[in-house]
Amino acid sequence: MYEYLKGKLDSIEADYLVVDVNNIGYKVFTSQNTIRNAVVDLSMKVFTQLIVKEDEMVIYGFDTRDELNMFKLLNTVSGVGPKAAVSLLNHFKPQDIALAIISKDISKITKAQGIGKKTAERIILELKDKIDTESAIGMQGSDGFGGDVSEVIEALTTLGYNYNDAAQAVAKLKDKEAPIDVMIKGALRILAVM
Repeated sequence: MYEYLKGKLDSIEADYLVVDVNNIGYKVFTSQNTIRNAVVDLSMKVFTQLIVKEDEMVIYGFDTRDELNMFKLLNTVSGVGPKAAVSLLNHFKPQDIALAIISKDISKITKAQGIGKKTAERIILELKDKIDTESAIGMQGSDGFGGDVSEVIEALTTLGYNYNDAAQAVAKLKDKEAPIDVMIKGALRILAVM
């Protein structure tokens, strides 16, 4: 119903913001990532999703479209509601969640409060084909990976591995700043046991 709200930030609470839009205060539940970027009395644009329950309507909102899109995607998983989705977004950036799903990193996903092993497995199972591997690796590239990651993936695909398997193997590497040949050897070891 609402694409976004834009107005002055009236207050910041533990798990929600109050955004004043033309003298109407909207209570917008959000993640700790968005709360950290919020400043009271400044104008703010919050990308929103209206969740209608039996007895109430709740607005969830985030300061980036990436965070909102990940929230929506997580809500498509059976057994994962808005609170669990926000819990994941409290702990990780959207690209980190995407990378954990692609690399099937159950232990990382279960670090979020309220997400157990079965829920993490369900998230991976239901979302692994919905996450764009290339963009997740690319987003991560600007946030900690060296520029050589795409070259390593390209080398692995040249050796006959499919792109998704190569990307998953690279995502599992511990040192993504290592020389290309070291990363290729490490990825090949990972691919051997996948």
